[in-house]
Amino acid sequence: MSEPGHPSPGGGLDLDSTSSLYDYFASRLPERLREIDVAWESARGAGWDAATSRNLHRLAHSLAGAGATFGFPEVSEAARVLEAHLKPWVQGTAPAPEDAAVATLVDSLHRAGRPAEPVR
Repeated sequence: MSEPGHPSPGGGLDLDSTSSLYDYFASRLPERLREIDVAWESARGAGWDAATSRNLHRLAHSLAGAGATFGFPEVSEAARVLEAHLKPWVQGTAPAPEDAAVATLVDSLHRAGRPAEPVR
């Protein structure tokens, strides 16, 4: 049997403990933020083509839901704002987003994902 909140030998998660799920999400968050960074660079580098834009939107959408589920409301909100900014473009109802605006939203997402500073 695996540790609670960590992958089991069968590939799923052992969902024994809420705090373990929180810890598991926290341990995966840096990689998920890197995935968003790569998707953002890909979308921008490809001139905001449909496939790369959809991928960035999907990653933001996924992180928005997961953050809320696993106790990271600030991450969830920052990802939701990024997702909402990209949605009109992905749906074809608005022009491509401005790079500077997306960069600001991605930076906000990174700030939301940083561990809290200890109170002194």
